[in-house]
Formats: sequence, structure tokens, C-alpha cells
Amino acid sequence: MTTYLYRAMWPITDPDRTRSALIAEASAGLDAMARTDGARLTGQPVWTVAGDRLLCEAPAGPLPDEAVDTTDLADRDVVVLRLAGLHWSPRQIAATTGVPHSTVRDILARDRAPVAA
Repeated sequence: MTTYLYRAMWPITDPDRTRSALIAEASAGLDAMARTDGARLTGQPVWTVAGDRLLCEAPAGPLPDEAVDTTDLADRDVVVLRLAGLHWSPRQIAATTGVPHSTVRDILARDRAPVAA
């Protein structure tokens, strides 16, 4: 069986937050992010702070080739913000996740995430 390495990155917007607080917050949505990206985590993540970024690497495997259902994800905000971080437009995010376009815009505005054209 082939093992892959799943990588994720978050900007650190509050330099006063502790490393453990950053990891706790990012961990809450890590599995959902991996599923959205078509991966299933198979091992313990390794966390690194690099400048103003929190990095995660974890062993993973690909999900079966089937549509990723994001309607039951615990935290749709994580999914929306992750896709926005990949420079997806709000319309692309809405079409892929099923989250209404207006809700996507509200999430991006609330979290001051960059909005692709």
C-alpha cells in the first residue's frame, strides 16, 4: 500500500497565540480539510511553526474516487476558508460545497479571507 504525505498550512494572524493554541484550533478541522482535498489521514500529524505559518504534515491515503460530500462536515467554515486559501472564487466554493454563495461571502468577510475574482 502506498502512503502519501498530506500537507496543510494556516496563516498565523495573531502572533500572541501559543503554539499549542494554534495547533488545537487547526486540529479541529484537519480531518475535514483532508476529506475535502480527497485524502484520509492515516497517522499522527507533525506540526511546525515556520515564520507566520502553521504547517502540518501527516501520513495519508487517497479517498476512493467518489464525490466528496461536505454537507455533513462539522465545520463548513474550515472547508470554505481552505478553498479560499487555494484561490477558489466564492462561486466555485459554493458550487463545490453546496454552501450558499451568500454564506460563503459572509464566512470570507467575517474571517477577512482573500477573495478570488
